[in-house]
Amino acid sequence: MTSDTPDMDDDTKLILARAFDSAWERFIEREGADADTDDNRKRLARRIVAEAKAGDIDEEQLSESGLIYLCVLAEAARLGNERQAELPEDNAGETPNSGTRAFGPDAVGAMSTALERCLEELPLRLPSEVVAFLTRAILDEATRGERDPARLSEVALQALKSR
Repeated sequence: MTSDTPDMDDDTKLILARAFDSAWERFIEREGADADTDDNRKRLARRIVAEAKAGDIDEEQLSESGLIYLCVLAEAARLGNERQAELPEDNAGETPNSGTRAFGPDAVGAMSTALERCLEELPLRLPSEVVAFLTRAILDEATRGERDPARLSEVALQALKSR
């Protein structure tokens, strides 16, 4: 985290590190060893640093917010897999019981990046129903075949504006 936080004092960096460790430990406990990826670590670190730079340096709040953020991304991936599996074979590209993931790693990465972009555009403190709405909008568009993170986030933000 230190390369992303050069302008923060040592006490703040220590708070961020403890918040990261707490959130990460609870995330892995909840999601399992498969969730222990470099991408998830980077997402959590970026989220915690962004909140700290926005003025929130409460360790417990940073940890909780980071945990929620990662859990939302994990749930979005699961929901996307479920929705894709419900589609007929000609739409999903595979049979629902084929044993493979409905969305490949690239699609899940695109959806995660799209959600991150949406959250970067909006205030840090969003009601959970707004995050859920954005997640559903991204999943709906990804189910229709969109894989560009910029387009996925644009569609989700537009849907939020028009709701």
